[in-house]
Amino acid sequence: MTAGAMKDGAGRARVLVVHGAGRERGLSARLVEEVVGELERRGAEHRLHDLLADGFDPVLRLQPDQRHAPPCTPEQDPLVHRYQLEVRWAEILVLVHPVWWFAPPAIMKGWVDRVLVEDVALAHRVGGSPLPLLAGRRALLVQTFNTRRSIDRWMFRGVSEAFWRRAALGSCGVRLVGRVALYGVEGLSGERLEAECARLRAAVAGLVV
Repeated sequence: MTAGAMKDGAGRARVLVVHGAGRERGLSARLVEEVVGELERRGAEHRLHDLLADGFDPVLRLQPDQRHAPPCTPEQDPLVHRYQLEVRWAEILVLVHPVWWFAPPAIMKGWVDRVLVEDVALAHRVGGSPLPLLAGRRALLVQTFNTRRSIDRWMFRGVSEAFWRRAALGSCGVRLVGRVALYGVEGLSGERLEAECARLRAAVAGLVV
């Protein structure tokens, strides 16, 4: 399916925003507001997975005979079922989260574990690599760090981005086309926050034009 085929009947981009954080009113929540506001200004159709506010359970529970998580039915978990449908619906993903221990918070990793599952995001093949099922989608990654950029990029070799680019998204066929990273956010000044928000709005606008 091409990106154009995934637009709605009015030609509007279909965007899924996923917010995974440990508190509802932190910096990443402000960034989500900026993302949603820009999408509305651009006339994009959008849906939001606000994991903490939605009461999302990030724990994947498999039966002893299950090798991979199957799609979730409405009876098993209506929220996860909706999330999986909306991943299929989306043309563009915007992923917003703070970086903890140079990785996504558990609630965001749980979204990967429970939503990007067999027959939704990929299909496992005996003796071969999984077949990606979300080819043609694009993603923007928005991350916040307490640490400096040099620590993330040089000491940890960008592992916080590589998790998404090479593993979670790459395995499903989603292309990471942009990243907005805010470093040293503890004590972030109002002036710098406004500059970062402007940078984020520009990145979102570039996705949906």
